[in-house]
Amino acid sequence: MIVIKELVKQYPHATTPIINQLTLNVVKGESVSIRGASGCGKSTLLALMAGFEEADAGTIQIGNIALSCDREKDADAFRRDQLGVVFQSFNLLDCLNVWDNIAFTARLKGVVDAPYQEHIMDTLGIAPLRQKMPSALSGGEQQRVAIARALVHRPSVVLADEPTGNLDETTSDQVAQALYSICAELATTLIVVTHSNEVAQQAQTPMWLRHGTLHAAPVAGGR
Repeated sequence: MIVIKELVKQYPHATTPIINQLTLNVVKGESVSIRGASGCGKSTLLALMAGFEEADAGTIQIGNIALSCDREKDADAFRRDQLGVVFQSFNLLDCLNVWDNIAFTARLKGVVDAPYQEHIMDTLGIAPLRQKMPSALSGGEQQRVAIARALVHRPSVVLADEPTGNLDETTSDQVAQALYSICAELATTLIVVTHSNEVAQQAQTPMWLRHGTLHAAPVAGGR
């Protein structure tokens, strides 16, 4: 599903690449968590996988789409039709209620499915909040809405950047469990960047980003 080969990304004025000859193979429906020190390149890697940034070298293949500057139309179609992104910041539209915030992306993609949206909201425990505005929600509720919005169009890949980073431990565990559960139900490939050992260990394949490359993470332990 996702094949990354010898990926390199170096920012101007940096002495070493933040991503350095990184290789990763992820099968369809697999969940992968990525931990690492602050500033080690976790968010950069997700941005590269989403096509938001361009690599200096190497290749990223997601399904039959090669993310590269000479295949920009393919990359745009992938982002529009197959990708779901969950950010640490909720990025909800203040002028829309919960239902319309979740439906917004699906409407843009032309794949509105009200019964399925109901199912996603039920699973995430936010169905009773459908008429509420974002300003009336707690942080955990807002993050659940953001996750629902990323999943409602049935993406083949979800990239989640610190999806529980702003939440307390109990809420973090609940939100992470819901995210993993729905992606497993959809056979959606899930890549989660997190600082939380508890969130990371729920993934089928926990990994650690160090010196620009990915390594297998311990099964248990600290950050």
